[in-house]
Amino acid sequence: MTLTRLVWAFIRRRPATWVFHVLLLAVAVAITVSVLLVRQAADARLTRDLAGVDLVVGASGSPLQLVTSAVFQADVPTGNIPWVVAEQIARDPLVRRAVPLSMGDSLGAYRIVGTTRDYAALQDLRLDDGRWWGREMEAVLGATVARRMGLAVGDSFVGAHGLEGGDQEHADRPYRVVGVLRPSGAVADRLVLTDLSSVWSLHEAEPVEAVEGGAHDHDHASEPQTHREVTAVLVQYQSALGAVMLPPRLGRLAGVQTASPPREAQRLNAMIGDGAAMMTRLGGLLLALAAGGFVLALTTAVRARRRELALLKALGASSARLASVVLLEGGALGLAGGFAGLVLGRGLAWGVAQSNAAPFSLTLPSMGGLDALVILASVALGLIGSAPGVWLAICTDPVDELQGR
Repeated sequence: MTLTRLVWAFIRRRPATWVFHVLLLAVAVAITVSVLLVRQAADARLTRDLAGVDLVVGASGSPLQLVTSAVFQADVPTGNIPWVVAEQIARDPLVRRAVPLSMGDSLGAYRIVGTTRDYAALQDLRLDDGRWWGREMEAVLGATVARRMGLAVGDSFVGAHGLEGGDQEHADRPYRVVGVLRPSGAVADRLVLTDLSSVWSLHEAEPVEAVEGGAHDHDHASEPQTHREVTAVLVQYQSALGAVMLPPRLGRLAGVQTASPPREAQRLNAMIGDGAAMMTRLGGLLLALAAGGFVLALTTAVRARRRELALLKALGASSARLASVVLLEGGALGLAGGFAGLVLGRGLAWGVAQSNAAPFSLTLPSMGGLDALVILASVALGLIGSAPGVWLAICTDPVDELQGR
């Protein structure tokens, strides 16, 4: 009988015991893998969305709320600031790029964001189909929005008031889709981008001219819409000097605050990290319990079959062969638990990524080194758990066992 068939015969004699220990290992691996995958995806998402944004300027309130609402599109904005402030920022010599954002409407679960084409440059966005907007009520959809809403270039849709899909629709002013973004893995995948003038015109009595580039130089205060506002401004410094001089200067403006995205992202990461660390510790505890269970189960199994092992030894099987049987059994169970845990863990991580609020959608890492490491670690855990059983198998004396001593 080959080693594989012999091990399979041993496992089939006590299936319930081995299923229990495989499931225990699988749960431990699943928790650990899901936490690691979600954490990796979140870190990659934070890094991608923060790229190029040195400062966020918005209404007074919580700096973290300002960053999560303006950069990650995952919170309620702190309020609005006057458009003239955005113009002032754009004209500052310390500023390389100032990107205004105006929010308040949505398409289903996806936010409609009025901005300028500088947003595409800041986020390194590329079109997959169509073109950029050129006039009011033209929109460019993120890849996820286009896919899930079933929209394509040439289609029309109606926005609703509110950031979470409100009931009050602007039925008399539909948007026309003129472009669809290439998937980027960034927050723009889940946004509807349009010109600032589109958002303004939906909330003002009279239409205004389209804003083609960044904030421009002429005085909007002299125009009829003196109350024009934006939700936030994303700022990219011209040089490192901007980080020193610009925030204090803007912070002195009434009703205006500045927030550093890297600093607030660290705070957010710390809050998320506490929960992730707790789940990782739980996974480690379960892995330790699984290892202990393997030791107990394999040792008990070897003790229960010592007469059979003694008979094999009497028939010529070497101690190394008996040790190989126990090691193969432990390794096979570790492999089964590791593979099941990996599949379950990726399933859990996928569920977390898909069940999050729309702006927090995560792209999980593809299969690679982590998955291989998990399988190898699970097999190693099974082999380590086999060690006491291996020792018992090697020390089995066929004469004493067969004579019942």
